[in-house]
Amino acid sequence: MRQMLITLCCLLFPFFYLSTTVTATSWAYPFVVYDGFIYVVEEETVEVQVEEKIGEVTAYSDMHQYEGDFSNVFEKGTAYYKIVDHPATQVIAVEEREGVFRRAEREAPYTYVSEGEAGADSFLEKGKPVERNDLVIGTLLFVCFIIFIGGAVYLFQRSGT
Repeated sequence: MRQMLITLCCLLFPFFYLSTTVTATSWAYPFVVYDGFIYVVEEETVEVQVEEKIGEVTAYSDMHQYEGDFSNVFEKGTAYYKIVDHPATQVIAVEEREGVFRRAEREAPYTYVSEGEAGADSFLEKGKPVERNDLVIGTLLFVCFIIFIGGAVYLFQRSGT
């Protein structure tokens, strides 16, 4: 009976653990989001003539997605500029550091919706990671499950003698 309990715990632990972990986002390329579209950023800096500032990074993360003018490479506050003789709907310049720019070409619409807006009954707070909460809840559920199984085994053995 004790071996069955140990086997059951070993089989169920990965289920509880995997159901409570959140994996990080994997990015295929460096990008910025501007005006609701993803702009793929070139790896090398380029010499470009820029006109006016048209926006800036409002959220940065290399692990999670966010709304707004989000980037997986550039810190919050990094400026976007319109390139002379090019429409901003096709290509923009991202200021890597003062006077140094990287060109970014428009790829596709940015369709991310935060968890807070995904459903009205969502327990997630808008824009905040929940990995720690999930891990605590999963651990508590697992401990309760172990206590329940242990109590059941104890009562079964006690009544059997």
